[in-house]
Amino acid sequence: MSIVSSRSRLALDTTVVASSQQVSCDVADEAVLLSMHDGEYYGLNEVAATIWKLVQQPRTVLEIRDALLDEYTDIHADECQSAVLEFLGEMISLQMVVLI
Repeated sequence: MSIVSSRSRLALDTTVVASSQQVSCDVADEAVLLSMHDGEYYGLNEVAATIWKLVQQPRTVLEIRDALLDEYTDIHADECQSAVLEFLGEMISLQMVVLI
């Protein structure tokens, strides 16, 4: 599954949650993920780690975007939404996040 196809399935009302097929830990303001699917490690920067924390519980894309806009006030809503969709699309393609 490509990022584009994952992203095209996402809408603001789509609910996502972290897959159970991973292990993660916080490292300062960042996070490290281990995919049980492919055995790869992934490092997340501060913003991606914030999204990762949010998807530990089922949330809509809109809820995630709005939480980021509340925390990072220097980003435009359209730019934030695009970044959230891209990140979630990538996480879905890696089977780290699932649609529910």
